[in-house]
Amino acid sequence: MSTDSSLPSKEHSGDDRDLKKRRFDNTSDLAGLSRREHTPKAKPGSVYGDVKQVPAWFKSDDDKNLKYEKYGQRTDIVSTSYTAKNAEPSSVSTYQRRGEEQDSRLNRLKRARDTVEREPHPREDRFSEEEGDEREDDSIQPYLHLDVANPSTTRTRTDNYHTFHSRIKDKENSDINTIVRQHYNQRTQQSKRQGPRTSSPIYKLRNFNNTIKYILLGNWSKHDAGSSPLFSVLDLCCGKGGDLNKCEFLRIDQYIGIDISDLSVREAFDRYSRQKARFKPRNGERAQNRYNFEACFATGDCFTQYVPDILEPNFPGIIEKTFPVDVVSTQFALHYAFESEDKVHTLLTNVSKSLRTGGRFVGTIPSSDFIKSKIVDKQYFKDSKTGKVKFGNGLYSVTFDKEPPEDGVFRPPFGNRYSYWLKDAVDDVPEYVVPFEILRTICEEHNLVLKYKKNFIDIFNQEIPQYFGKLNKNLIDGLKRSDGKYGAEGEEKEAVGFYIGFVFEKVG
Repeated sequence: MSTDSSLPSKEHSGDDRDLKKRRFDNTSDLAGLSRREHTPKAKPGSVYGDVKQVPAWFKSDDDKNLKYEKYGQRTDIVSTSYTAKNAEPSSVSTYQRRGEEQDSRLNRLKRARDTVEREPHPREDRFSEEEGDEREDDSIQPYLHLDVANPSTTRTRTDNYHTFHSRIKDKENSDINTIVRQHYNQRTQQSKRQGPRTSSPIYKLRNFNNTIKYILLGNWSKHDAGSSPLFSVLDLCCGKGGDLNKCEFLRIDQYIGIDISDLSVREAFDRYSRQKARFKPRNGERAQNRYNFEACFATGDCFTQYVPDILEPNFPGIIEKTFPVDVVSTQFALHYAFESEDKVHTLLTNVSKSLRTGGRFVGTIPSSDFIKSKIVDKQYFKDSKTGKVKFGNGLYSVTFDKEPPEDGVFRPPFGNRYSYWLKDAVDDVPEYVVPFEILRTICEEHNLVLKYKKNFIDIFNQEIPQYFGKLNKNLIDGLKRSDGKYGAEGEEKEAVGFYIGFVFEKVG
C-alpha cells in the first residue's frame, strides 16, 4: 500500500518540475501575480529617490514657478564650476558609486595616515620649496589632515607661534577660483598647528573685525514671523564657520553655510557639531554654551552656481522648506565676484532670490573710496622687485597688477585686480576693486536697495557703547588699546580702515 501510494507523488513531482521550468522561462507572467509594480531593467531603489527627479524649481507648474524658477536659467558660467566638471553620468548605479567612493576614501585615509606619521615636528621646516604644503590642484585633501577630524594626530602645542604662509602651485597661471580654494584650504590646515590664537600678530585686528560683524548682524538681522516660522540665515562664503557664534547671538533657528573651500566647510561643520553636542536643558530653553539652531553646510561657488544647484543634491527639499530666508550674509568675500559682471549678477541673483521681501543682505568689502584716496593722494610706492604700485604697512598691503588710474576711478568697473596681503591671514591672494556705486546700481536691478554704508572705524565708534554689555568679555578685552581705551590703533587702524560694512534690503 505504501508503494502504491507513492506513485502519484512521483507523477506530480515530474509535473511540478515542468511547471517550474515553464514559470522560470516566463518570468514576465509572474509580474502580474505580485503587488509590486514591475519595471524592466529598474535601477536600485533608494529612500532618497526624489534626488533623481526633476528639481521642483524646474517644474512647469505655474504656481511653483513663482517660487522655484525665480533663480533663472543656468548660464554658461555655471558649466565652469567645480561641480559641473566632476559630474557623473546618470547611468552610474548609486550603490556602485558609493562602493567606489568608499574604496577610494579608504585609500586616501591610509595615505593620509602615512603622511601624518612621516610629518616633521612643528618646529621643523614642514614644507618643501618645490611642492609647497599640499598637492591639491586636482584632488581634495583628505580630512585627516585636520586635527579635529583625526584627534590622534593632535600634537603638543609649543610656545612658538607659526605665522601662516601659503604655497600655491603655479599661482601665476591659475584662475581665481583655484587660487582662492587652495589658499583657504591651506589656511584651514595650518591654523590647527600655528599655536595659541592670542599669539597671532593680528589678534586685536581680528577681534575688531569680529566686533564689526556682531554690530552689523545684530542691528540689521530681523525675523518676520509672518513670512516664516523659522529665523533663518544664509551665509554665502561661510569659511570655517567664524560667524556661527554670531548666529547664536542672534538667536536664529536655521543656518545654511556655503563656501568654495571644501576643507573650510568641513571645519565649519566640525565646529558646529562640537558646540551643538553640548548639554541641552530639559526645560526647553536656549542653552548659553551651545548652538541651539539647526545648520547645514555645502561646498559650492555662489558666484557661478545657483543656490538650489548647490543645496538640493545634498539636502532634497531644503529650498521649499527653508527659503526664503531672513538674512543673507557675505563677509570679506564679495570682492572676488568682481572679476566679471556675470559673477556679480549670479551672486546677487542668489542673494535676492533667497531673501524674503524685507530681508537684509549684510556684508563687508574693501572700500573703493579708501583705495581712491590712496591713489589720488599718491600715498603709494613702487615695489622694488616688481615695479608695481603698492600701498600698505607692516600688517597689510595692496599691490596692483596694472598701473591704477590717476583719478582712482577704475574703468571698466570689473576685473581690476590687485594682490592683497594681510599678515598671518591672507598671503597675496588676488582680489578685485569693488566700485561701490556700481555695486549699488546692480543691487537695485535685483530689487535690493541700500539701507546702510559706513567704514569700519565709524561703525565701531558709533555703535560700540551699546554692545559693551552684550559681547564676550574676551572679545572686548582684546579690543583694549595701549592707552587703555578701546578700538584700533597704529597700523591696525589703517588696516581695518580699508573696509566698509553695508546693508541692502529686499523690496518688491
